This record gives sequence, structure tokens and C-alpha cells, in this order.
Amino acid sequence: MIFDKVDELSALIEETKQYTDYLDAEVELENDGRGIDMINAFSDLQQEYIKTYNEGKQDEILAMENVLESRHKELMDYASTGNYIRAKQALDDLLQQINNKLMENLGLASSQDGCGCSCEDGCSCEDVCDEGCCGGCD
Repeated sequence: MIFDKVDELSALIEETKQYTDYLDAEVELENDGRGIDMINAFSDLQQEYIKTYNEGKQDEILAMENVLESRHKELMDYASTGNYIRAKQALDDLLQQINNKLMENLGLASSQDGCGCSCEDGCSCEDVCDEGCCGGCD
């Protein structure tokens, strides 16, 4: 019975603007070789950044952060990649809201600020760490 309800919820999600926008953006991106190349290059650069960060090369880290920021702006400005990223984020946000509501209804919600970081110790999403959120105070 519970999985029947999951199927119903999935069907409802498939009817949302967020889901249809995501599917449309995905098709648009799949048909854009330049966009795919841009995303792959950005992903490679992220991996290189992680390696450099883990090696502790501070001067290279700052330079790479600037390059990552510039490349991210290019991704957002290019039509197919920007549309895809925005649509994916909107769908992810919707799914997170659904999950949060489910957890709340079950009495399992914690004092989180939306980024997966526990804020009981005073951290916030503005406190950036290796994982991209609040310094590991989960």
C-alpha cells in the first residue's frame, strides 16, 4: 500500500512545472554538443580543484576558484546549460521540500537550515567548508 502511494506521488510530481521544465531542459542539453562539452569541462575542472585543494596548494586554489567562478558564469549564461542547471535546481528544491514535509509529518525533522547542515552548534550555510556547507557540524 505504501508503495502505491509513492507511485501516486511520483505521478503528481511528473505533472509539475518543475519536472516538465527539467525534462525539456535535459532534451535541449542532450542535443547541444557545445553545452555538453562545457559541462564536462566544468566537471573536470571541479575534480582538478578538489585534488588541488586536498594537496593544500593555497595559491593554486585561489586561482582555480576564480576560474571555476568564471566557467560557472559561462554555463549559466549559455542557453542550454543555464536552462538545465536552473531547471535541475528547481526540481531538486521541490523534491527537498517534499522530503522535508514528509520528515516533518513523521516527527523526524531536525533543526536544519536547508543545506543538510545541523545548525544546533551555531553554523549556517554561509559558513563554507569542504562539503560546501557549514564546516561539518552535523
